[in-house]
Amino acid sequence: MLRILFTSEDLARTRVATADPLWEIALSMFRLAGRRGKGAFATWRRRTRQELARSDNLATVRCVLGPLFPTHSSYFPDFLTPPAGVHGLDAGVDAVLSTPRPLLRRELDKLARRTGTPSWAWGLADGRMDAFHDLRDGLRGYFDAAIAPYWVEIQAMVDADRARRGRAYLDGGVGRMLASFSPVIRWRPPVLSMDHPVHRDVHLDGRGLVLIPSYFCWGAPVALADPELPQVLVYPIERDRPPATPRKPSESPNARLLGPTRAAILKSTVAGVTTGELARHHGISPSGVSQHTQVLREAGLIVSRRSGGNVVHTVTPLGAALLAGGRMDAALA
Repeated sequence: MLRILFTSEDLARTRVATADPLWEIALSMFRLAGRRGKGAFATWRRRTRQELARSDNLATVRCVLGPLFPTHSSYFPDFLTPPAGVHGLDAGVDAVLSTPRPLLRRELDKLARRTGTPSWAWGLADGRMDAFHDLRDGLRGYFDAAIAPYWVEIQAMVDADRARRGRAYLDGGVGRMLASFSPVIRWRPPVLSMDHPVHRDVHLDGRGLVLIPSYFCWGAPVALADPELPQVLVYPIERDRPPATPRKPSESPNARLLGPTRAAILKSTVAGVTTGELARHHGISPSGVSQHTQVLREAGLIVSRRSGGNVVHTVTPLGAALLAGGRMDAALA
């Protein structure tokens, strides 16, 4: 059992982050090699292994990343998922490579005691550039092969989850938002509790909490091992389907989207909006809205999620690129 204890200051500093590529790298490594979620991610596992072998990244992943994310343990070093990851892959990788050497050595020592640290990784603590290059290439190569082909789809589902949490916050404040994670996460003020391999209490002490929605998180939420670091809690989002079909940059939205009403509805979904709100705003029936949103959904431009008695529609990165007048492949960058 993991219990996170809040003060009033912590509640004011709690937020829900965007998709974090470094956390998706970490958790998808467990989905790739472990048994948990094996059935749900079977197609993705097969295609990812094929792509890693085709791109000559399989050996790098096995030798460099594999030992850092041991599937037979619940622990992996915290420096691999720094807070900067929410700002994108480049910012996250730069933060990993900028980890202070004393912190690197402390976490590698912890890994050595639990599962063993690969010999190459000690070069990180010694400041050896070849070790940093190996880690950088491993993270980037794995992301390109395993996650980038599905990143637009993953971001869309994460954005839909964030819209749901945002509406809960608007309806009832941070308490209602925290309660919306039930039953996986349980909110009994001032304590947030959940199943965890090790029983421990984490006192936020005014630091607040960053909740990170994750596609590859499976079952229980994941927290940092070190309670002294800025605290995050990674939780599993609701998945429409396994990311089985990579979206190609050349794909264009459905030609049926070129009508003015549908374009106006797409624009309205930027902040997350319900079917009823769309009907009232655009002066059409709820059934008419449903027909338009179905087309937008099929084209990959919005994601729809049920929240209580409402269905909330949220624009995807691909839809946002279309609204901005940009190219479709810009959303994949």
